[in-house]
Amino acid sequence: MRQLLLIAILSLPLWGVCQEKVEDAKPELTESQIRVRSTTRWAAIIPGSGQIINKKYWKFPIVYGTLGTSVYLIIDNTAKMNDFKQAWIYEIDDDENTVSELTDDNGVLYTLSDLENNTYLFRRYRDLSYLALAGFYLLQIVDANVDAHLRFFDSNDDLSFSVSPPYSKFITNDVWQVEITLKLR
Repeated sequence: MRQLLLIAILSLPLWGVCQEKVEDAKPELTESQIRVRSTTRWAAIIPGSGQIINKKYWKFPIVYGTLGTSVYLIIDNTAKMNDFKQAWIYEIDDDENTVSELTDDNGVLYTLSDLENNTYLFRRYRDLSYLALAGFYLLQIVDANVDAHLRFFDSNDDLSFSVSPPYSKFITNDVWQVEITLKLR
């Protein structure tokens, strides 16, 4: 115990030196960089808030629609998977009192292989729904970040585009060439 206390006391001055060096290395952030970071943090904490900060109000229902649909599919596929799993367990146990009464749309009882296959199928659908939820969540964060960057992007009207045939003494009459030039000033 004394050894740990001694190590902790001796390492405290080193901790302070390391902290000072890290703090000195931070560059000054511009206002636009601070706003982009803030927007990205808010989007990560509360889905859809980054779109509201960026004044893209029409994206807010899309964000919650995709996330809500993913959550609905997770719940639905989990319930179906559990139904098929429970029916499968009833069929493979040795108890004669437990019988699966799960039927398809035509009222026909599922076979043992159907119960097993549908259990795995709905588990796969549930897992894909989890992946979709994570994907849509990350996508809305990236969207908020990109929109925040584009709010501070300077786009001038000073863009030019021209198409002209290139001049070369090596071009023969049988070859067509086109030169495309894009000048950003």
